[in-house]
Amino acid sequence: MLKITVQKLGDTSVLLCNGRIVAGDAGSILRNAVLSQGHTGMLVIDLARVERIDAAGLGVLLSLRELARSRALILKLMNATKKVEEILELTHLQRVFKFCSVRELFCLLHHAASMPSCSADQSNPADENDSRNYSVVRPETVSAV
Repeated sequence: MLKITVQKLGDTSVLLCNGRIVAGDAGSILRNAVLSQGHTGMLVIDLARVERIDAAGLGVLLSLRELARSRALILKLMNATKKVEEILELTHLQRVFKFCSVRELFCLLHHAASMPSCSADQSNPADENDSRNYSVVRPETVSAV
């Protein structure tokens, strides 16, 4: 089963994936996690704990790439395991996806840490009832029931 922990870093959402991105519920879990990310400019899918990915999983990543593009969001992958990296190379998809480097992640962390917290004057009125407001980092787990 795929579990996803979401961390908000400023206007970037990092989705930490743990498990397998294969045919079945994994695709809908990942898709729902992405769709639940409201005010974000960049989505980073961390694959460090992904044990396996199959054709259906690749299809999900490709559909998320198109979804992000249609919403003017940046989608990047990071920390692909050796197995996932090999699959991406075999399918020539490493050229299709953008990858988040360690340096870029540090820049995101620095930027998020230096952001002033929103006061009531600066907040968006639509956000007042949003229980997903984040300060710098707020993990939440999404999984199938």
